[in-house]
Amino acid sequence: EHLAWLLQKDVMGQDIFLIGPPGALRRQLALAYCELTNREYEIVSLSRETTDSDLKQRREIIDGGTAVYVDQAPVKAALNGSVLILDGIEKAERNVLPILNNLLENREMGLSDGRFLVAPERYDELLSNSSFCETNADGLERVHSDFQIIALGLPVPSFPGFPLDPPLRSRFQARYISNPTPRDQLSSLIRSDDRVSSKQSDLLNDKH
Repeated sequence: EHLAWLLQKDVMGQDIFLIGPPGALRRQLALAYCELTNREYEIVSLSRETTDSDLKQRREIIDGGTAVYVDQAPVKAALNGSVLILDGIEKAERNVLPILNNLLENREMGLSDGRFLVAPERYDELLSNSSFCETNADGLERVHSDFQIIALGLPVPSFPGFPLDPPLRSRFQARYISNPTPRDQLSSLIRSDDRVSSKQSDLLNDKH
């Protein structure tokens, strides 16, 4: 049911927020969704130490001692049309939330090397305008139309963290992902391995 819901959001081109208690299920669902849709993905594990450089570009030294700007996961996902998985969004500090909000709402981001990410519709509109020559497009980067964001987070409260601001929260289509019950986990094991089903039958026979 969760994967069917995710595929519906894929068809509608909407960003997703999977919220639920601690556990690996939310990340597993996001990765399974990428596998089913044959999509590449980038993962960012957010924390209190995450800075704008971790979301935009880092300055790195390459061979010869030259310093260059290197695109980080959100930028690469936006340009390549990949799925950006934001794990632990409730840990993001207030200084990085405006960056995420602008990327969600407007598909825009200013980069340290002078480039500027522009939403695909806005970029195409600019190029179709006769008064906007191509030279004015220097430095503008078109965000891929397939770019999508999946945020993973805990409910705050009752877990510690920063609650999402209503404007940021409204950018997502949210779904609560609860951990599977022991019965559901057993059913999953039975479906994946016949030996588990045989073992269960032996246990039931022993009881009788």
